[in-house]
Amino acid sequence: MKALVLFGSPRRGNTYKLTESFKKGLEERNIQVEFIDVTKLNISHCKSCDFCLKNKGCIFKDDMEQIYTKIYESDIIVLASPVYFGTVTSYLKVLIDRCQPLYNRRFVLNIEDKVKRKGVLIFTAGRKNKKMVDAMELVAKYFLFSCNADLNEVIYCLNTDENDIEGAILETAYERALRV
Repeated sequence: MKALVLFGSPRRGNTYKLTESFKKGLEERNIQVEFIDVTKLNISHCKSCDFCLKNKGCIFKDDMEQIYTKIYESDIIVLASPVYFGTVTSYLKVLIDRCQPLYNRRFVLNIEDKVKRKGVLIFTAGRKNKKMVDAMELVAKYFLFSCNADLNEVIYCLNTDENDIEGAILETAYERALRV
């Protein structure tokens, strides 16, 4: 099995700690994990040119080409991001917007994707109120739907502006990886 971790934080802080704990659990199960720091990629913004309505893929030739391939090769897709204004970071949002070809491939061009994937959302939020992150879960579900994946696990930690991640939540992330 292969897992693809799409890491969207510009820092290696709380989201990184939580993601690494989850990743460790996957690796213990002998799942091959590929960790991609999306902040280091060169991904153009979607221009809504409709190229993907008639073609398999996107008109832009950039780092997104490797992401498409890695998504198709994966069994588990992990989105990891701190919450920025109720959703994923702009780095992940650009990647998600560029996944319209995945949706069009399945539902417009009628090309079957035979692999049903599992999806995981890992996030941290500086505030205590989980309601501010409802949009993030919805964005993740739509992205994963385009990748022929369900959202199987949501792992999060709130109030990270006041407290660093440690202890129980890291163990929870590790344990969730053992069962996904």
